[in-house]
Amino acid sequence: MVVKGKIQEALDKAKERRQALRRDEATTTSESSSKVQTTANGMTAAERHSTVQATIAAPELAFDGEQSIANHILISDGKSPSNGAALAAYGMLRTRFLQRTRTYNWNIIGITSPGVGDGKSVTALNLALTIARERNNNVFLIDLDLRNPSICNFLGVVPSVEINDFFSGEVSAEEVFFSIGIKNLYLAGTRTSSDSSSEMLAAGRIEELFDYIRQVAVEPLVLVDLPPILTTDDALVMAPKMDASLLVLAEGGSRRDSTAKALEVLADFDLAGIVLNRSKAMVTDHYSPRPPGF
Repeated sequence: MVVKGKIQEALDKAKERRQALRRDEATTTSESSSKVQTTANGMTAAERHSTVQATIAAPELAFDGEQSIANHILISDGKSPSNGAALAAYGMLRTRFLQRTRTYNWNIIGITSPGVGDGKSVTALNLALTIARERNNNVFLIDLDLRNPSICNFLGVVPSVEINDFFSGEVSAEEVFFSIGIKNLYLAGTRTSSDSSSEMLAAGRIEELFDYIRQVAVEPLVLVDLPPILTTDDALVMAPKMDASLLVLAEGGSRRDSTAKALEVLADFDLAGIVLNRSKAMVTDHYSPRPPGF
């Protein structure tokens, strides 16, 4: 099909540009990054968590369990017939995702989609929860889909400080984050939409927030829930500030032409991968023996 060819062409072009950028950047290594790597290698996961806990002021807020379940948030790590397959799928996504971030030394990942309703915010939240449960990373999830914020709504959480207040200069970076009782996971978001989100994101304060995270955490993993790439320029404003982007598609929902366009828009930036949401493919919970002659 012509559209399918366009998607592959966009993927190939993006890959070529990323490889060229990596060749240009391969000759320069940040001295500060090396020091952070050395420090991280000498710390256990528990020590990393304790360091962050002692530094960051993140009040623990109550979340609505029933609302979380209704919104398909895997807030509990106990497997059940209703979420076992989803937990397994997110476990596989976590492994593949972490392999890529560690290979390329990525710390800040933007999560977007071609359009509305593809499930990027659910994916961002469930991926953050799944990585945090492994307890090898300090995970910071930031909701920057400021026109249609979802993270706090999905959890039924009312943040004491909204991230909008940070961008307006009313609060400092250390006041933005909160916890829901999951170790190694820190969240920042809002329940109030904003029509001036592009201006807020372009004002420069987001770099201050990222710098704060780097100061309080060793090798933090920052997941940023961004607006759909084709509905507003917000995600494009943020793309240069990300180490890479994760594109979420919905099976039966994302259009092929929209996917090709989204990949074209993101072609100048590193792509961490593409996630197919709402896939009907089955995930088994056991290893089947290999057939004879395999």
